[in-house]
Amino acid sequence: MSGQRRPSRGLADLRTLTGRSDTPIPAHKAYLRISFLELERARRNQEMRTARDRFDVIRARFREIDAEIADILASLNGAAPRAHALEAPVGRQPARRNFQIAY
Repeated sequence: MSGQRRPSRGLADLRTLTGRSDTPIPAHKAYLRISFLELERARRNQEMRTARDRFDVIRARFREIDAEIADILASLNGAAPRAHALEAPVGRQPARRNFQIAY
């Protein structure tokens, strides 16, 4: 006799023929499935149109932003002040801090 016992089987371990069928799908079920698929296709098509419309709105806003930036730059006509480098204060050294990592 072996010292190990097999685990007891439960209801989930029963093998049945439920759901298996050699007969073809009845016509009414096939047509119902086809109609469900057609409805899903129509919904997905609507989602695609909505996304395309949103994309067009965003693209139009980008064009408006670019036009506004161009107008602002044109109104400046080079009148914007030039940036210059900041100089470090004389005689002052930056404070040194010890940086330690503890593990």
